[in-house]
Amino acid sequence: MTNTALVMPDYVAELVKLCVTQLGLNLSDEHKDVITAPLRYQDGTELSVVIMCMAQKGWFREKPMVSVAIAKLDASMRATDIYLREVMPVPYGPSDLQFLLALNTNIRAMAWTIAATAGLGECLELLRSSR
Repeated sequence: MTNTALVMPDYVAELVKLCVTQLGLNLSDEHKDVITAPLRYQDGTELSVVIMCMAQKGWFREKPMVSVAIAKLDASMRATDIYLREVMPVPYGPSDLQFLLALNTNIRAMAWTIAATAGLGECLELLRSSR
């Protein structure tokens, strides 16, 4: 299977922004179809949550998906190291609560997994939002 970037529909962007702000993360200056938010860890490392739409191409069809990654970005907002990446189905509509819950859970689990396995210490942004 191959992956290609897709334009993010408005309702998907709104759901993603809602989830990211509910987590207490600050949205970075947005690229049109990529949403990012910084994650700071206790040791001073700054990573970013990167969310975008993509198409997974199989043998006979393209399947739209939402890609959620935690990566280290350089000054030009390009990923230099990708720590974790998950794909999720695109939400069914603007009120898809299951998508919101799954995205929230994925972001938290990914950030905490990196904190535990990479020796970076706790994720400071998520500590603040869980109080």
